[in-house]
Amino acid sequence: MQAKFNFRGNYIIMCLFFSLTAAASEISFLKENSTYDETSQTMLVVGKKLLHNAEEAQAESVSLSLHSNRLRKSLSQLRGQLDIIPEGNGHQLIKDTISIIAGEVPLWQDQVSRLRNQALDQRMRALILLEKAYIQIWRPHIRLTDRMRSSKNNGPITGHNTNIRSVHPGKLNINSSAGKTNSNSDMSLEVPSLSGQNIPGELNLSSFKISRKLKVFAHVEPETETTLVPLNQIHEWRLLLSRLDGKPLSGADIEIEGHMPGHVHGLPTQPRVTEEIDPGIYRVQGVKFQMPGWWVMTFNINTNDHEDSVTFNLRL
Repeated sequence: MQAKFNFRGNYIIMCLFFSLTAAASEISFLKENSTYDETSQTMLVVGKKLLHNAEEAQAESVSLSLHSNRLRKSLSQLRGQLDIIPEGNGHQLIKDTISIIAGEVPLWQDQVSRLRNQALDQRMRALILLEKAYIQIWRPHIRLTDRMRSSKNNGPITGHNTNIRSVHPGKLNINSSAGKTNSNSDMSLEVPSLSGQNIPGELNLSSFKISRKLKVFAHVEPETETTLVPLNQIHEWRLLLSRLDGKPLSGADIEIEGHMPGHVHGLPTQPRVTEEIDPGIYRVQGVKFQMPGWWVMTFNINTNDHEDSVTFNLRL
């Protein structure tokens, strides 16, 4: 078993060596065929390779996890046979097999855990490098490099952008603090406090995201004087899209979805892309958030060669 692990470890090292060799070749090519500075080129290429290695490690962890589960299933079946087979007739052989497999299972599970942690670490480092690279590449077009934040509230907060709000009785306590309600004179009934929304502690609030299929890198920011998101005001956003080789993603057909998890409603408006300002840089108009809390914005991206999506979390 140790020999198998050593072989797998050597194989991973060899793959990493060849990946870095290929990365060096790609960096040389980009230097000759791009206007990007050397630092951003290097970060792009190494980030892409790390992301690729992370996906390979994740895929291998899934494969080994399936193998581990099959071993556990075989172990359960053998133990069932042991209970019904009398002494002799291969009884000792089954016991010895059970002992061997029982020792193998935790080793495979440890290998799965190691690969998963390796994949998470490589993915995190890849996204950090890609974000730094695109901050440099997009420098003339972006003002916000942190998460998006809201400005002070500008008007009354309503759940569905209406003065008269009805809430289904069965939905009153979804993701809300028990017993805490708000009662306003312009609402038809008491509703749970909006502050009671359960927001995940590990929520990724970055304004830089990679797409679901790992083909597109994106950044979004409000087109406001302060780069803050105004509540209860229609405003514009700027969306930047690029392929992982640094080239802008131009001519994309983009559909926008937004909702507030736990509040059973979406946006009060229908934002849409109205213009491609520069290659890969899109103007989004009609954005409005009518209350503070956790919002999710998804951009569905369609081009001639693929479909993808990128999702941003906002905590306003």
